[in-house]
Amino acid sequence: MRTFLSDRRGQLVVAVASAVLVVAGGLWWTKTISFTASAVVQFSSNRTGLYDGSPRDAYIGNREASDGMPVPAEKLAQILGGRASDYESDLTITDADAPGLAVTARGRTPSAARALATDAAEALCSIVGEANAMTSGGFTCTVVPPGN
Repeated sequence: MRTFLSDRRGQLVVAVASAVLVVAGGLWWTKTISFTASAVVQFSSNRTGLYDGSPRDAYIGNREASDGMPVPAEKLAQILGGRASDYESDLTITDADAPGLAVTARGRTPSAARALATDAAEALCSIVGEANAMTSGGFTCTVVPPGN
């Protein structure tokens, strides 16, 4: 006598193999695919005439922009939890087209990349604001989230 499983063995093997392939492919896809988003920290000067320094210099100074990520990563770790190294490898800081800095984040999904870029830009803006308060730099910063 034949049972249901012995009658459908071929179809069952194909279904199980397809399910395993879909799960393995999905896991591979999420590990290899990453999305990027950039938020901009725009600077505006409160002074006129005598102010020659760039607000960017209050944070970056003579360092390269990519060397400036450890401090915002530590601030993110304090705010969001985790370790600074969890954020540092997925973030870069570069010069923006407008006066300011662009924070680019890499994430597994588009929304994760946007959220991380926005959070890092806000952390950078607060760091620049603290530096501005200590040096009376005379500028303000505004975060422009990705997509705006």
